[in-house]
Amino acid sequence: MNNPRVFSNPCAICRVREATKLCDYVTGYNNSPIFVNDYKKFCELNSGCRHETCDLPMCGECAKQMGLNVDFCPHHYKLHIQAELPAKLKQAQIRQKSKQYYEMEE
Repeated sequence: MNNPRVFSNPCAICRVREATKLCDYVTGYNNSPIFVNDYKKFCELNSGCRHETCDLPMCGECAKQMGLNVDFCPHHYKLHIQAELPAKLKQAQIRQKSKQYYEMEE
């Protein structure tokens, strides 16, 4: 028999278990204002969350754990895997990051 709580907060993927997690995939970035007349207003405009996430409700079994307290829905997990750079480009990325690191150390 199903747990009655499942019907109030079902997993959007399987619809069998209760949703206990939300998808943390970033779907949008909120650009903060650069020029503001006073510091208090600047702090007010720049406080809080700076990005929008998917927030699809999921159960622990359907969620793909990406790290400590970071979970993706199956759809965004597939996108994340596809976004991996090919090995040849990954080498160029590593060289660039290394170069930037050494420039900061100087």
